[in-house]
Amino acid sequence: MISLILLMVFVTSIPGSTSNTLESRVEQLQEISYRTPVVKLDEDKYKTFIRTLPRNYSIVVMFTALSPSRNCKICKEAHSEFTTLARSHRYSRQFDSSLFFTMVDYDGGASIFQRLKLTSAPVILHFPASGKRKKEDRFELERRGIAAEAFAKWVKERTEVQIEVMRPPNYTNAILLGLFLFAVSGTLIIKGNSLDFLYKWKYWAITSMFIMFAMTSGQMWLHIRGAPFAHVDRHSGRTSFIHGGSNAMFVAESYIIAIVNGLIAFGFILMADSPRDKSNPASSYMSYGGLGIVVIFFSILLAIFRMKHRGYPYSLLF
Repeated sequence: MISLILLMVFVTSIPGSTSNTLESRVEQLQEISYRTPVVKLDEDKYKTFIRTLPRNYSIVVMFTALSPSRNCKICKEAHSEFTTLARSHRYSRQFDSSLFFTMVDYDGGASIFQRLKLTSAPVILHFPASGKRKKEDRFELERRGIAAEAFAKWVKERTEVQIEVMRPPNYTNAILLGLFLFAVSGTLIIKGNSLDFLYKWKYWAITSMFIMFAMTSGQMWLHIRGAPFAHVDRHSGRTSFIHGGSNAMFVAESYIIAIVNGLIAFGFILMADSPRDKSNPASSYMSYGGLGIVVIFFSILLAIFRMKHRGYPYSLLF
């Protein structure tokens, strides 16, 4: 009887005989990843797959709060992009056991948040296969945005694993373009004899200006990066509409820039289109009013530029 007990103890002590060995952990992660690209972790799985050493695989973890009661809109957007990245990796030819994507929801892993001293969500961390985490192993959401492409670039920097983001086909733009062409065609057929406004340069000038203001304000960059609307400081509660760095911006900031550029252009238009009749006081009022608008709002534009580029020496009024 004693011999049998000793034999059982010996067998269970052999490496690889337990379910917590490195090989078994890798097999479990691969099996779950085949079913769902993002492995959801609770306290037990976090200990098993991340805290248990040794580990020959890297893990990227999104700490989030997806419950509707948390009312975290950016969490849902970031999770969608994170899932897109994980799915792209899962179905790529480079998929292997060296990298896995996981997530921890606050409602199922509050103790993990507390252990890592995380007070906000979403947060994306990289746990390397060996060594301690570095400062660069935390993804900078505010600076890089929440697009899957930005995640992929950061993952390559940390793991040297190249992931080509593959998105499902989006037919929204094609449908909208078809509706637009249908509306234009219908207008041309119904009111073919009353389209004189198309030959008026002012309509085209106004349309061109709106497009230029949208592009120069950073709308395309924001669309690609998926930047947040603004930033709320979790300590003071203060809302920032202008990003303090030169490599990032908020959606609200682009609106401010577009409005300021528009007002500067309006000031130049007032000066250019003011009547040339010197006996008419309105001519002087329009000219000086346009000049005042240009000076004031160009000063604001310089002040914003100086906020984002520390050390910029030039200013006008502010």
